[in-house]
This record gives sequence, C-alpha cells and structure tokens, in this order.
Amino acid sequence: MERSVSLSHSEWLIMQEIWKRGTATFREICDGVAAQNWSKPAVAAFLKRMEKKGAISCEEAKPVKLYRPLIQKEAAVQEETRQILDRVYGGDVALLAHSLVSSEALDSAEVEELITLLRKGREGS
Repeated sequence: MERSVSLSHSEWLIMQEIWKRGTATFREICDGVAAQNWSKPAVAAFLKRMEKKGAISCEEAKPVKLYRPLIQKEAAVQEETRQILDRVYGGDVALLAHSLVSSEALDSAEVEELITLLRKGREGS
C-alpha cells in the first residue's frame, strides 16, 4: 500500500508538472511553473523537500537530473480530498456537495456530471 505524503500548495504545482511528463528535468519543471515567478533556488528547495518526503526521486542522468513521481496522482488526490473533507467539512459529504452547489462553484453541466457519478456509485455498491 502506498504511504500518504502531505504536499504543500507549491509542491502540488510541481507534482502536476512531474505527473504530466512522467519524468521531468529541472528545466522542464522550472518552465512548467514559470507563472509562479519562483527563483531556480526556490524550485530546487521544493524538489529537495519533496524528495525527503518520498514524493519524488531524483536520478543523475548526465548532464541533467531526472525527477520521477513516487506517488500516484490518483492516490494523492484521493488522500488530499479525504483530508479536506475531514478538516473542512467534518467528514460530511452532503455538506461539501451543498457548499459546491449553493456557492455556484459548479455550472449546470458539472451538477449533471456529479449526479451521474453519484448514480454510478450507488449502482456499483
């Protein structure tokens, strides 16, 4: 079973770039998060911290380093969702759904998609 790794917002942005590519060089990661206006030393510090956490691995592939994910995107998203559900909504899924719908965070197509997913979930159990 994959262990849980907690990621900061900045680390999520970097993980998105690594997951998108499968493996990524430092330059590719920097280019991918360029909109954040982080310095290269800041990106390097995030990568080092993520490696210590066990979220990524770093391999010397002269002349560059290759970064690979050690956690699966789907598992990380599910874990993060569970943490948010517990922390913010006290584990109350209905409250989460109500919050999304009443705040108009979802458009009508997204509401229909959510209804379809819920029906499929009920049929699958």
